[in-house]
Amino acid sequence: MDNKYFNSKSVELRRSQIKPASYNPRTISDEGRKQLKRSIKRYGVVGGIVVNQATGYTIVGGHQKVSVLDELNKYNEVTHENDYTLRVELINVDEKTEKSLNIALNNPNIGGQWDYDALARLVPDIDYKDAGLTDADLNMIGCDFLLQTEEENSLAGALEEMMQPVTEQKEAEKAARQLERAEKVAHMKDVKQQVKEQAQETAANMDAYLMLSFDTWEAKAAFCERFGYDHYQKFIKGELFDEQIERIE
Repeated sequence: MDNKYFNSKSVELRRSQIKPASYNPRTISDEGRKQLKRSIKRYGVVGGIVVNQATGYTIVGGHQKVSVLDELNKYNEVTHENDYTLRVELINVDEKTEKSLNIALNNPNIGGQWDYDALARLVPDIDYKDAGLTDADLNMIGCDFLLQTEEENSLAGALEEMMQPVTEQKEAEKAARQLERAEKVAHMKDVKQQVKEQAQETAANMDAYLMLSFDTWEAKAAFCERFGYDHYQKFIKGELFDEQIERIE
């Protein structure tokens, strides 16, 4: 019994019978093409090439695979030299449906997403390069360390040992810079403390005076007479007063 959800049939066609879609919006990087070529050489083409019979056998999905197959078979698209046979999924739809399907077949939004934890558990059991994963992918997954061989670990250890003097030199220079900075900070603290103490002393000295007031001129004259000062003096230095006290004593 036919299933309505399967709308294509697998057929074999000559490469010269099919043509790329002129509107195809998909491109591939050099690294991506390299990975795809590696995969095809390792596993062959496992589905993924869709052709629409209604529009003259236009490729709907699988352009990059066909391009790599052309390279591997040395196919000339102009002269059809080295023509070869390939298996495709053949559909028969109008142009609007074809274009919509072209987008749907390549749309990552409907293609699912990676479960990175599950992927990380799989990586040690496979050849990640044959699976099309890159070193950047491994870093994102967080399992690149699982792929290091004993030789790689040995090289890493040797490199670390070679870099040890450089690392030690850098650490010594860092410590010296930190010590120099600490000494500068300590010096600045001492300078600030000295400035503070000098300011406090200056403020205290500004208060080093005493004012005497007498009710009458006769009382002032008697005081000056007692300590040997001119009756008309208005200011007396403290040092002079100390000297007068010592002579009296």
